[in-house]
Amino acid sequence: MRGVRLIEEIARAGPARIGVVGGVAGLALLLVLELAVGPSAIIPVLRYTWPDRDVLGGSVAGAAAPTVAGLRSAFSGAGYDLDGVRDNGEPVPRLRLPSLPRDLPDIGDAGARKSVFLKLALPLVLEVNSRIAGQRRRLQQVARRIEAGDALSPELQRWLSGLARDYRVPEDRIDVLLRRVDVVPPSLALAQAAAESGWGTSRFALEGNAVFGQWTTAGGRGLVPLERPQGRNYKVRAFDRLIDSFSAYVMNLNTHRAYREFRARREEMRRAGKPLDGYALAGTLLAYSEQGQDYVDMLHTIMRVNELAPLDRARLGDVAIEYFDDA
Repeated sequence: MRGVRLIEEIARAGPARIGVVGGVAGLALLLVLELAVGPSAIIPVLRYTWPDRDVLGGSVAGAAAPTVAGLRSAFSGAGYDLDGVRDNGEPVPRLRLPSLPRDLPDIGDAGARKSVFLKLALPLVLEVNSRIAGQRRRLQQVARRIEAGDALSPELQRWLSGLARDYRVPEDRIDVLLRRVDVVPPSLALAQAAAESGWGTSRFALEGNAVFGQWTTAGGRGLVPLERPQGRNYKVRAFDRLIDSFSAYVMNLNTHRAYREFRARREEMRRAGKPLDGYALAGTLLAYSEQGQDYVDMLHTIMRVNELAPLDRARLGDVAIEYFDDA
């Protein structure tokens, strides 16, 4: 498990929609940059597969490496604005981004920096959720066929076996598999991405695409925390691509035993026919940090001050902003 040290920073004025983590007398709590997550080292990394390009509506960018200025220009060209997403349900462009802009920490205004981070992180959360939602729909169809006593085709049986293997569930336990194959509300994913990466400015996020600070063992590929306790050999897992960090984060919540309460609460919401509530689900993540309730309170503050709840209704559009060939 990790320790989270908080520092106070005077809140700078930013866009009305992009706040800072609230505090007393105008102070904002920001995460220090050296962060790591504990109970996740055994979760396998599955390389994310992008959808076929022919289903997309075109590309509006194409550069070797992202910069803040380049991203802002691409977002503007795609008509992508968070207020429009929140208020009018405007679509979010797909974003094929190899890594965070290295100049993100150079943005002096905290509100502007957070705006850029949320705008680049939201499409990645939605991308991973879109794939999982498709898996869930197909799994529900399989469950209905099994319940009706219909035999599965060999192709469908192979698909079910692979899905069960990925989610670490016996393939005959469709009930457990349905509990795991489900999305994470964007509001929660964005809050954790912001908290764990210092709004995209941590060394782990910038050098290893490690937005969520997941651990790996000594033999795994990763970055050594500067303040790792003596005698410990963990690292913060590094990823070749930014999207894989988001995919691994969702898989972590969906499979690790530490987050059984998260999955059970999410299933309760599904059974009640209610939208997934990221704010409520954050309350189940006491085990995500040794800070316990303080960590949950921090997530709640980030979600509330930055108005993340409306982004749970966000949807991907057909336009893709591409920064590299990821075939």
